[in-house]
Amino acid sequence: MNSKKQNHIKLNNKNSNDTKVQSKTQTQTSKLKIFYYWFMGIDNPKNKTKSKLKHVKKSIDTIEIFRYILLVLGFTSLGYSLFFALTHMTEPKLINIYLALPFVLFLTPYLLIGLMGVKKVETKMKSIPRFLRDVVDNVESGMDLVTSIKSTTENEYGILNEDIQKLSNHLAWGIDFDTALTEFGKNVGSSVLKRDLRLVIEARAVGGHAEKILREVSNKISVETLRQKERKDNLSSNTFTGYISFMIFLLIIVLIYNNLFLGIGSAASPTIGGINESLGATQAPVADDRTLIYLSLLMLLSYELSILSGFLFGLMQENKIIAGGPHVSALVILTFIGFYFFIIY
Repeated sequence: MNSKKQNHIKLNNKNSNDTKVQSKTQTQTSKLKIFYYWFMGIDNPKNKTKSKLKHVKKSIDTIEIFRYILLVLGFTSLGYSLFFALTHMTEPKLINIYLALPFVLFLTPYLLIGLMGVKKVETKMKSIPRFLRDVVDNVESGMDLVTSIKSTTENEYGILNEDIQKLSNHLAWGIDFDTALTEFGKNVGSSVLKRDLRLVIEARAVGGHAEKILREVSNKISVETLRQKERKDNLSSNTFTGYISFMIFLLIIVLIYNNLFLGIGSAASPTIGGINESLGATQAPVADDRTLIYLSLLMLLSYELSILSGFLFGLMQENKIIAGGPHVSALVILTFIGFYFFIIY
């Protein structure tokens, strides 16, 4: 019995030594492979997928950096414009120019680039339901989930085809399906789609039928797209009414200042009245410092109203603040035109 136990212990020790030797040889060969890839200038196949994913994200990062530069320049110039306005209240014509320039040069491009990104995501989301239905149909016809996704690259989905091709490439490179699906949601750029795809991943993890969840996700996105379209159509008339109301507001300010404030200011100034009497002729009324300060305050109020109204229009129509970017730009330009061309300085 003792000899049997000793033989069994020797066999176990021998097996453990063999496994240690195998692990050492594997680590040595892996190190040799890494050195060979480095020496020959060849990329490690395990790192190819990571480098390709980084390469895909480069264009997105450059656009984001450009947007942030515009945002910083816009807010810096706007802060200087507000400082100039508060320290030069008797120069409303210059204040009007200084307040309009940051929006025209920096903030308007920033808002338009952001809006273009939002519209691109919305266009992709319109094609997502059809893509998911095609994947589900392929799965129900007998394909597995990965093969069904790869087969949809031959279909036409508009600008979504690029993201579907990336998803197919990630799966072809051997990337895990859950990771590839997460990257697909990031590439599309919709937070709603990211949340729904996480449900698909969790369903696959617990052994559920992913194709059924994909069909439900497709129906859900279709309903949300129709609701957004109906909301936009119903509230477009309110946006038009808002533009008319804002132009009436500007017209009232122009009429009140030119006919009331300017007349009271020129009549209250003894210097201007003495000059007019000595000349014996009626001249155009000239505003005093107090009237110019009132005009500067009205100008600041108008610009504030144009910014808030523009963002409110976008929030009402599409339930997104960034959608108010074009409205903000249009109202700011209307404010500049009203105070620059129709106010008597």
